[in-house]
Amino acid sequence: MEDKGLDAKEIAEKVKDYVEVRKELAILSAVEKGSRLFANLITDGLVLLFAVLAILFGSLALGFYLSEVIGDSYSGFLIVTGTYLLVAIIIYAFKDNHIEKHIINAVIKKFFKDRNINEHQD
Repeated sequence: MEDKGLDAKEIAEKVKDYVEVRKELAILSAVEKGSRLFANLITDGLVLLFAVLAILFGSLALGFYLSEVIGDSYSGFLIVTGTYLLVAIIIYAFKDNHIEKHIINAVIKKFFKDRNINEHQD
C-alpha cells in the first residue's frame, strides 16, 4: 500500500477555499437577515399606519356620535379625549413592570427566531 503524504500546498489550497466559502456564507447570511429585517419593518410599519388610521377615524366617528347623543358639539370629543388620557395614564403606570419586559422579550424572540429554526434543523 502506498502511503499518501500530506501535501502542504493542497492543505493551503483547501484552507483558502474553506475561508472563501465561509466568507461568502457570512455575506449571504447577513444579506438574508438584513432583507428580512427590512421586510419586517415595512410590513409592521404598514400595519401600524393602518391601525393608527383606524383608531383616528374611529375616534372621530365616536366623538361625533357622542356629541350628537349628548346634544353638545364638543362633549363627545371631550369624552373620547378623556378615555385616551385615562388609557395613557394606565399604560404609563404599568410600563416599567409589565409592558417593557414583554416588548423586549418579543423583540429578542423575533431577532433570534431564524437562529432557533436553523439549530433545530441540524
